[in-house]
Amino acid sequence: MDVVYLLVSFSVIILLIWRKVNVGVSIFAGSVVLAALFGASPSAMLRGLYSSTTSWGTVRLLLIISSILGLTSVFSQTGYLKSMEKAARELFPSMKYSLAVLPALIGLMPMPAGALVSAPMIEASADELDLSPGDRTLINYWFRHVWENSMPMYQAIVIASVILGISVKEITVKMFPLTVIMLLLGYFLMIRPLPVDDPRTRDIGGGLKLLLRSTYPIILIVLTSVVLGVDMVIGAMIGFVSALLPHLRDVSLKKVAVDALQPKILFLMVSVMYFKYVLTMTGVVESLPGTLLRVHAPVLAVLILTPFIVGLMTGISFAYVGMTFPLLLPFFHGFGDVALAYLSGYMGMLFSPVHLCLIFSADYYGADLGNVYRRLALPGALFYALGVIYIFLALGG
Repeated sequence: MDVVYLLVSFSVIILLIWRKVNVGVSIFAGSVVLAALFGASPSAMLRGLYSSTTSWGTVRLLLIISSILGLTSVFSQTGYLKSMEKAARELFPSMKYSLAVLPALIGLMPMPAGALVSAPMIEASADELDLSPGDRTLINYWFRHVWENSMPMYQAIVIASVILGISVKEITVKMFPLTVIMLLLGYFLMIRPLPVDDPRTRDIGGGLKLLLRSTYPIILIVLTSVVLGVDMVIGAMIGFVSALLPHLRDVSLKKVAVDALQPKILFLMVSVMYFKYVLTMTGVVESLPGTLLRVHAPVLAVLILTPFIVGLMTGISFAYVGMTFPLLLPFFHGFGDVALAYLSGYMGMLFSPVHLCLIFSADYYGADLGNVYRRLALPGALFYALGVIYIFLALGG
């Protein structure tokens, strides 16, 4: 019955989202339904909500998100974004390439809701190319996540290496072709078909200097959190403060505070973390492999479905790795099996309705989630198919 309860809960979330109910409210409702189905009393639910909300994991997430929102507010008020756009114009032959490059640059940072930073950065180019809200969301979302399959700064890669007892380097080298496949698909399906603007004179040296000056807060975040290994919450705060201090007289501090502390977004964070808490407390995720085996599902199905379902439920890469890889160890008979499980979880995460980057990108551009999913279906399916082919041919899946 555990899996049945899980499906009921997830169906409630999906139904409410498609009925245009606030995403945070939808996730919170699904969490309550799941807890109730497992027999939790109202008082137990309240205690769980208090515990999950006051946990360091949730507080840390709220601090990171607020810092990112504050950084985005400073960027939008002080001309950082226009400088980045100008730098992209100097560096690339057509403005359409900046639509891919800027989200990909932001994607090098393993931060929650990083699409919030890149979304306004590509808006001017998207306006000139007259892109629809759905296209803007798809491009920003897709290129924001091209590195998550392989780059060692992502927590999922590090966690996988610890669980499996293999080096991060081995994972990165063997998984990097998936990043290449995703980049190529994004280029051929999303960027290349766009019109090319009139040729312009480029100043590559000047463009690099301008890009450096306009992205130094982001560079500081990377140096602090990735190179030095300091907690992301500190890196995000350093980036925010480094952008704010030089412009204290140029920005509205009230607007920065309002943008950084948006109740709807903060409640969404709390709802997502409460949902994860309920999943953990009920033990429903741990029962998935056993349930699949009891119905005589093939091992291949276990490797694919278990991480996919968890990725779909949580929308977080380190969640499906950390929650399912220990359970799947008996099914891993080579790196191909590992890569298949990782890719399957990644696809669940990419299509998850609780994935913060997807939610925030669609909300920022005013795009309909249903429309975004329809646009995401073809490149997503091709990526998974080509990824599986690579895994079976090169990694022995």
